[in-house]
Amino acid sequence: MEGVLDLARDIEDKQVLDRHGREIGRVDRVILELRADGARVVALEVGPAVLAARVSSGLGRWAAGLEKALGIDRGRPLRIPLAEIIDLQPHIRIDREFAHTPAATVEQSLRRWLPRLPGAA
Repeated sequence: MEGVLDLARDIEDKQVLDRHGREIGRVDRVILELRADGARVVALEVGPAVLAARVSSGLGRWAAGLEKALGIDRGRPLRIPLAEIIDLQPHIRIDREFAHTPAATVEQSLRRWLPRLPGAA
């Protein structure tokens, strides 16, 4: 069990890249499965609401509500099963395209919103 917890600690906050090296975010939560013979890592989660929930559950709910209000909550948080992990060093590389992640939704939304901001042109 101690080895799994050490692994979870070491993975949290590591940069996550898609299969081509494009940044997706950082590991905000490590999902563990508790079994009679110990624990095992089953997935990683990435997303601002997950990160906020690490600080406090109320802040996590607030961040999730903000994502919903902004229309960027589809597919949030990004859950990465272990089968999708290609490499762990020096960053976590996953077998997924950036375009098929919630990070792409946020990027598209920012591209729509930024031109409307004063001084953005």
